Amino acid sequence: MRTTAAVAAVLAVTGAALTWAPAASATTSTECAGHPLGTAGLYAEFVEKDSVRHSDSEGAVAVGGDAYFGDPAKPSGFSIGHKLTGADLAKLPGGRSLVVGGTLYANQVVLDHGTGVAGKVVDRSTPGQGFGVDGGKVATGESPVDFAREFKNLRALSTGWAGVRPNGEIAASSQGLFLTGTDAKLNVFAVNAADLEKVRAITLDVPVGSSTLVNVLGASYDMSTSATYGVYYKNLDGGGAVIDDYNVPRDEYRQIRAKLLWNFPQAESVKKNYTSWPGTILAPNATVEMGGKNVGPGHVNGSVIAEALVTVPGAETHQMNFTGCLPKGTEPGPVVTPETPKPTEKPVPTPPPAPEETPGEGGATPGASATPEGSASPSAPAGPGEATTAPGATPAPAPSATPEGDLATTGSAIGPGVIGAAVAAVVIGGGFLAFGKRRRRAS
Repeated sequence: MRTTAAVAAVLAVTGAALTWAPAASATTSTECAGHPLGTAGLYAEFVEKDSVRHSDSEGAVAVGGDAYFGDPAKPSGFSIGHKLTGADLAKLPGGRSLVVGGTLYANQVVLDHGTGVAGKVVDRSTPGQGFGVDGGKVATGESPVDFAREFKNLRALSTGWAGVRPNGEIAASSQGLFLTGTDAKLNVFAVNAADLEKVRAITLDVPVGSSTLVNVLGASYDMSTSATYGVYYKNLDGGGAVIDDYNVPRDEYRQIRAKLLWNFPQAESVKKNYTSWPGTILAPNATVEMGGKNVGPGHVNGSVIAEALVTVPGAETHQMNFTGCLPKGTEPGPVVTPETPKPTEKPVPTPPPAPEETPGEGGATPGASATPEGSASPSAPAGPGEATTAPGATPAPAPSATPEGDLATTGSAIGPGVIGAAVAAVVIGGGFLAFGKRRRRAS
């Protein structure tokens, strides 16, 4: 297992590696910091190093390294920012909905709202059959985001929050994990990644309007280990738990989701499967993978903040940025040791119906030796290869990523000509195998 310089720096600050001290350096506080994530909190995807993306992100995207957006071999493209408003754009550094500090390797990249800037742009599209970036909306220039400074702050925040003493209860049955909090302002949980991996369903029960911090401790987390099939909310109307989905049935669930932060302060790898994941993922030392081979794509109903990001076609991030309050003035210190979850007889939420087909789209893993197609020079960074992670059981289908009928196909002017664009979607076990130019109706 590798230990990055970033992780080593964090461990040097905390004085703890993967054996955590039993005491916390801070307690939950009524004081909180609004917009605690700083600049990162303005983006649906905020990545320090490289990002490999397909399909779409509803919000703004910032990548400090190289960005591989879309792939003519899949084929796939990538659309950005269709849910951004004028007010959202005004808050972004430089007003840019896309920032790439390094090189943007582009195939059918569409900016629905706003403009972008990259250190360099390489058109990866097949000549005569597509485009690199629609409409010339990405200029070349310096990044308006100081990624080194931002991630230094994010790592300090992540480590500090991991020392906040939990005030919520975690219980486990044979296949479920239940997080229950009663504080009207802030509910804090600490759980070992290995315990989170064991369960097939996660259920959250916290007061509407409160903020929720879930510290997940461990070097890695893989949601496919036990084929976790959903993250649920306690049903506010009574009855069975409510699974997280793009269109949850009540606004109260959206409020809970918007104030939910999953903190992975020590992880170097975080892997999602096909399920919808509510809230913001903060993993400043990790490569976050959304989907993989025989897993299918997984959506995030919130933001992803990571050292690197890799997804398969079909995986989306949605414009549901973190709006909660978290403790301010928390100094980095010993990380809380999670307690063993208490046994419970609570029933595990019923999984969605099993799919008829199980093959999935091959994913991507950083570090493969293949050079990105369309690379300008042999020295261009290596492109992704295929991931091999498979779920421990046949996956259930993911909840819908977006409202039914939300996708539309349109044509638009591209350069001097007009290209009729269409979305060709072939779903195999949750895999979105083809992605043309995507447009969404306003909703």
